[in-house]
Amino acid sequence: MVVAFANSDGGTIYIGIQDDGAVVGVSNADDTILRMTNAVRDAICPDVTLFVECDIEEIENKTVVVVAIQRGTARPYYIGKKGLRPEGVYVRQGASTVPATETVIRSMIKETSGDCYETARAIQQQLTFVETNRKFL
Repeated sequence: MVVAFANSDGGTIYIGIQDDGAVVGVSNADDTILRMTNAVRDAICPDVTLFVECDIEEIENKTVVVVAIQRGTARPYYIGKKGLRPEGVYVRQGASTVPATETVIRSMIKETSGDCYETARAIQQQLTFVETNRKFL
């Protein structure tokens, strides 16, 4: 799912909440975060860790790990062992995660390989004109 969110418009994963919405929690949130971040770093290419943030929340008196994924800037992201092929590249389609078609993969490569600064996405999203003036003056 991390790959699909990074290739699409981002999203959130709740570890400790079942698909039916039942909150079960996690027994060791720090260990869960460590395993999650290691898996993301080791399994996904190119490196997407800059766009993944893990937090701990209490929901219904249970500890839940919340993983927020932003849309990445080096798309397409893919599962390293499967490669840059439809079986390794995923996107979100509504509420589902689906393999990307070859056309979608080519489109992502074309979109991220150019130097079109007008449509490029900034990593820092908390932008202001005051900060811009400070940088350029």
